Amino acid sequence: PAGLLQPLPIPQRPWSHIAIDFVTDLPSSNSFTTILTIIDHFSKSCRLVPLPKLPTAFKTAEALLQNVFRFYNLPDIVSDRGPQFTSRVWRTICQQLNINVSLTSGYHPESNGQVERCNQKLTRFLRTYCHNNQADWSRYLLWAEYAQNSFRKPATGLTPFQCVLGFQYTLHMDPNVSDSSLHHPSSSKSHKTGAIHLCSICYVFFDLLMHKSRLNLTGLSSPHFSRNFSS
Repeated sequence: PAGLLQPLPIPQRPWSHIAIDFVTDLPSSNSFTTILTIIDHFSKSCRLVPLPKLPTAFKTAEALLQNVFRFYNLPDIVSDRGPQFTSRVWRTICQQLNINVSLTSGYHPESNGQVERCNQKLTRFLRTYCHNNQADWSRYLLWAEYAQNSFRKPATGLTPFQCVLGFQYTLHMDPNVSDSSLHHPSSSKSHKTGAIHLCSICYVFFDLLMHKSRLNLTGLSSPHFSRNFSS
């Protein structure tokens, strides 16, 4: 039976806890029809990975290895109960790598709400830029990821770039940004990044408490969003 929502553990650093999901049945674009969405619970940073089709458990693990593990180490993972994530192959891979895996409850699908909200924004972005030619969506995926990681997040008050890197990643084509603002001495950057991470933990903890209180009082689940931008 349904019970009170239990919040996920509060991460202590970027990319230690992630949520994953798929956007499927997209128009074929350079042989891609699916997007793997990966969200970092700490910074709200995202990675968007185009795939030729809905992957098997092994191919999903391979995509995570190429796009997360080799950059940020092995994180804990939250996912829905799709066949990839309930398979014996997936469980075996995660056990061998000592990865903690959490599956969302059917009574509380909002446990994976961060990745669902990212998918909603992603489909809006692609619908806006690809309305004339939907087969072009894979060309814009890089920019969709950049845009998502450049938005200031209410939970932390920072952009994902600031939370992970310690500064805001900025394209050099911006004429209003000087080169000096893009570089920081390594020592000061280390202290600044540590302070940013500490502040982010506090903000995320407060945001989780407020979110849990609202859901437990109302008993409502987050809405499910249509993820096919072609509709």
